[in-house]
Amino acid sequence: MDATVYERAPVLREVGAGMMLWPNATRVLKELCVLDRVVSHSGPNDYFLVRDSGGKTLMNIALGRFDVPALCTRRSDLLAALLAGLPEDRVQLGCELTGFEQTHAKVVLHFADGMSAEHDAVIGADGLHSRVRSRLLGAVKPIYRGYVVWRGIAEYTGDALPTGFNSETWGHGHRFGILNTGRGRFTWYATANVPENHHDDPEGRKARLQHMFADWHEPIPELIDAAATILRNDAYDLPFLPRWGEGRITLLGDAAHPCTPNLGQGGCMALEDALVLSKCVASGASIEHALRRYESLRRPRTRHIQNRSLLIGNIGQWQNRAAVAGRGLVTSLLPARLFERNLRRLYAYET
Repeated sequence: MDATVYERAPVLREVGAGMMLWPNATRVLKELCVLDRVVSHSGPNDYFLVRDSGGKTLMNIALGRFDVPALCTRRSDLLAALLAGLPEDRVQLGCELTGFEQTHAKVVLHFADGMSAEHDAVIGADGLHSRVRSRLLGAVKPIYRGYVVWRGIAEYTGDALPTGFNSETWGHGHRFGILNTGRGRFTWYATANVPENHHDDPEGRKARLQHMFADWHEPIPELIDAAATILRNDAYDLPFLPRWGEGRITLLGDAAHPCTPNLGQGGCMALEDALVLSKCVASGASIEHALRRYESLRRPRTRHIQNRSLLIGNIGQWQNRAAVAGRGLVTSLLPARLFERNLRRLYAYET
């Protein structure tokens, strides 16, 4: 089945910041024959450190050995690798969806410029605020989880970040993560508890973060200083949807199951979705049956990821001093092997 990608943006922009590619996702990239290209533009991910703001290691989690590597990469590099496998005419830019209708055999899409397009099926992979989902299932209000996430990319040549080690540092209602995306580049993220609809001035983000993390361990202040652009996203997810599709239409990725970013699984889940969906469609079943089969296979796992990510984010954002002290003590005393086994089960998933 031929596929066309419709993108609302008029041009393909550089996608900022970076992301984790755990083995469950790199296994998909291997099957798509793009893993080698992604590896060449990424950094290693062998150990994950949990630290306090003074730099003390609370836990050192070994990520283990899999048949494929765990990586940290820039989103723009991953997108370029995926797009390289598509004919140029399969990506249509500047297409703002306004509506659709489906018959027993086709789905017709309508766009703001007056263009229409007819297809055998439609996959809504249009994110948290999915127009496909809204038109198919009705409006679903995202749930704000109480904190904001800033992201940046910086070059760093110091020795405070050993190769293969990535980390997250916990404070009082704040966190700071550091991921090595390769070639001397590091993506970082910072969180803070703020009320919903709290806005900050893009021109003042760096100064705010410099003040917020001024006394945190190296190289956190240096990474903030070195970031040319700082992005902001509020932490939202969705209530569990009673269904993802109808007839010849379904949802994929954040359109169906957005999760908070605490497990690094948002993009990974979308890659898993895509591979499972392609296998269901290739099975020879009718389109409607293939889409419902895909949904039934993916819903339990994505719901589990949403729950786990929400829990970890809630714990990471604690700000009560007694609770934070207790969290640090318990984390330092718990055996890392317990977390390693749980993570390996999570990331060993195969489609």
